[in-house]
Amino acid sequence: MAQSRVFQGRLEEFGLVDLIQTLGLDGQTGALHLRGDSERSGVVYFESGLLVGAQEQDRDALTLGNVLQQLQMASQPQVDYVYQMQIRDALGKRIGARLIDLGVITPQQLEKALRTQTLWTVRELALWKRGEYAFHADEHMPGDMAAPQTEVTATIMEALRYLHEWESLERVLPDGMRTTLSMANDPPIDHPMRFHPAAWRIISRVNSHRTVRRIATSLRMPELDVARMVGTLVREGLLMPRHQGGRPGLPFEAERMNLERFDLFTLLINMEQVWIKAKSEADKLIALARFTNQTMEALEDTYAASGVELAPTTLASLLERENIHGVGDHLFTIQRNRIDLGSFAEYCHAVFDSPPRSGGNEASQLFIEHRDQLERALTAAFQAINARIVSPEERVQNQEAWTALFQTLAGAV
Repeated sequence: MAQSRVFQGRLEEFGLVDLIQTLGLDGQTGALHLRGDSERSGVVYFESGLLVGAQEQDRDALTLGNVLQQLQMASQPQVDYVYQMQIRDALGKRIGARLIDLGVITPQQLEKALRTQTLWTVRELALWKRGEYAFHADEHMPGDMAAPQTEVTATIMEALRYLHEWESLERVLPDGMRTTLSMANDPPIDHPMRFHPAAWRIISRVNSHRTVRRIATSLRMPELDVARMVGTLVREGLLMPRHQGGRPGLPFEAERMNLERFDLFTLLINMEQVWIKAKSEADKLIALARFTNQTMEALEDTYAASGVELAPTTLASLLERENIHGVGDHLFTIQRNRIDLGSFAEYCHAVFDSPPRSGGNEASQLFIEHRDQLERALTAAFQAINARIVSPEERVQNQEAWTALFQTLAGAV
């Protein structure tokens, strides 16, 4: 498997379908970044030559909620309900997992929906005729966001079929599924005004939902089926497309949950300065616990700016999933996302400020074990936060900065 190869160039010269085929045949692992000339961007993820996810950075991008409703697996009230659950528990389970817990969908249905979201996103990205691409080897999609693995051949066939069909639709739907529609002010006078019930349902939703994707979601119909009917209504002069182009950004729901405004670098600088000043082993362990508290405090502030409340049990739940309960004989006391530093400091000073009872290396080895456990706790908080940052580039930069911090911590012991 050749993971060291890096591809970059223009989509005019090498289209997405060709890129997917090449990376699949090479068995590549990494992320294929796309940037259109209209500032839109997207990314397709590979694991050993198989597709495991795709994202488009657009305010009208296809969401899992769209797919679940279009496939008639969940209703809008059910999707809205779990979204509100996630707002109250921002680092908790993803929407799909919450729907499984509520008995709305099965794990098999979620798998189908995630795979469909990947395929439908890729086929939309394949429409881009102009722009840049760059493949970053070994860049991974966050684990709890990854879709089931999809064979490259199936993806290519779906994209080619879509490209062929869209040749006749792009003239009437210039922005694809994001095309904004309006009622024609002067419909043809000689039009017989006889509608298939499905066509009338589409017309009745134009004023309230506007885009093809939103109309399809409200009708709980696959968006390509709706696009075909909308195309006919546009050709007949009953609906008018309004060309607006892509709108870089995130859908409203994702925007509130996005942590791109999380100021990680200021936090890391403060951590490094405190660590350098910590001289004793006890002081260093206390500093690591304090770093976890500071990370959670920064997270709360970031979410509060978007009107999102962090559940008071978030840190306890994160550490529970990592099977982290304390260090040595000390169990953490956690209240409202903070480790009780008072009791932890007493433990550290009692253990590390007195001479070791035997063997000169006993305390140092114990310190390393405690340090590693505390770093695991801190890393669990970081990874949960970084997974909620939508921008792939931002996630990679954060990971690099985080790795550099721990290299500093290790070197300063």
